[in-house]
Amino acid sequence: MRKVKGSFLTLVIIILCSVQSVHCKEVIRITSGEWPPFMSQQYKHYGAGSHIVTEAFAQEDITVHYGFYPWKRSMKEAKEGNWDATLLWGKNEEREAFFYYSSSVITLRTVFFHRKDMPFDWQDWSDLKGYKLGVTRGYYYGEGLKKAIEQKIMQVDIANSDVINLHKLLAGRIQLFVVEPEVGYELLAENFPDSSRDLLTNHSRPLREASWYLLISKKSPKASYWLEKFNKGLKKIIANGAHDQIMEDVLLGKYRP
Repeated sequence: MRKVKGSFLTLVIIILCSVQSVHCKEVIRITSGEWPPFMSQQYKHYGAGSHIVTEAFAQEDITVHYGFYPWKRSMKEAKEGNWDATLLWGKNEEREAFFYYSSSVITLRTVFFHRKDMPFDWQDWSDLKGYKLGVTRGYYYGEGLKKAIEQKIMQVDIANSDVINLHKLLAGRIQLFVVEPEVGYELLAENFPDSSRDLLTNHSRPLREASWYLLISKKSPKASYWLEKFNKGLKKIIANGAHDQIMEDVLLGKYRP
């Protein structure tokens, strides 16, 4: 039924463009999930990551239509070709079988959050011995932390969301929590009072630095075309400073609803 509706909508647009003799931009359909401040149905421009993608395609006269789903379904819809692409994802071999990766949309650091009243420093994984670490179910934090967890250097507590982990950190039920600074402070600003936010900070040393990509479904009839157009548009907004401005605006909280 979804494919029938999509085909009907496309036909209506074509007819309207022909009858009204107006210029209609091409439309790419992209799935997404909730990951504020970079992707969110409630945020301005659907979040900073979505804004980057929208602006890159706009450079090539292409409009983006976003569909928000739970993460697993977001991936599945694009993988099966019901949507043209999905964002934002890291690289792995399994995904490469079904998607083309764009140039890097954003690059983020992952750090340890902790309470300010707990002195904390670390230089290598052995320094984490004895700490209780909070992680979020289904997230991948890099090979370094994965191996440290397998070696049982620290205790690990798994939660179903980043917000739950922040509650645990504030309550002292965990001592460390792994998250990107932009994401961590955004969640604190949106979900906690000032008095609670003031209790937390993050260590400056990153666990890893990772790039995140637009994945274009190999089942999309125009997959290679979308990839070429996006990468070309992305280069333009990096060159003209728009990309840097968006990332600065993230830290200023300008994408919050």
